[in-house]
Amino acid sequence: MNMNKKNNKPKRAFIPQEIGNTIKKLNRDFVNKYGKIEYIVHSKWPEIVGSFFSKHSEPKKISRLADYENDIGEKIYKNYLHVDVTPSAALEFQHFQETILNKINSYFGYRAIVGLKIHQNYKINYNKTPNILKNIKTTDVDKKIIANKLKSMTNNNLKKTLTNLGINISNDYKEDNND
Repeated sequence: MNMNKKNNKPKRAFIPQEIGNTIKKLNRDFVNKYGKIEYIVHSKWPEIVGSFFSKHSEPKKISRLADYENDIGEKIYKNYLHVDVTPSAALEFQHFQETILNKINSYFGYRAIVGLKIHQNYKINYNKTPNILKNIKTTDVDKKIIANKLKSMTNNNLKKTLTNLGINISNDYKEDNND
């Protein structure tokens, strides 16, 4: 009888992961860069303001102003969202300001944003995809690398989806390195 009780099966070099775990890492990087409140406002902007205002406005930044000190000496801050709005929609945007604030704060469950600072700006990006993405082309080398990574897959629908994901990630990587 063999005294070696170890399993002699080769260990797997690749452990399957859920796509959601990878996307969580990407989201975490974005949240760390901008902050949770800014991330949610930027990602949910079309849902918050609707289709008309999403074409004519764009959230820029959140500024924090000290409001008061609490009993233990900590400063309490108020957050103000700065929004660029085209002059043609600025008056109407100002009219719906309270509704927009309520929608933003409903995503957080508390009063995360106290007020909006409206900046009239002529250069709103009506087409929400950056111009640089139109000029980026996936090269044949990129496509071959992606295809080699996925050649052992049998599920064609998943293979096609992951190929498209790989191409988009490749384009985003090129965009980030061109800036």
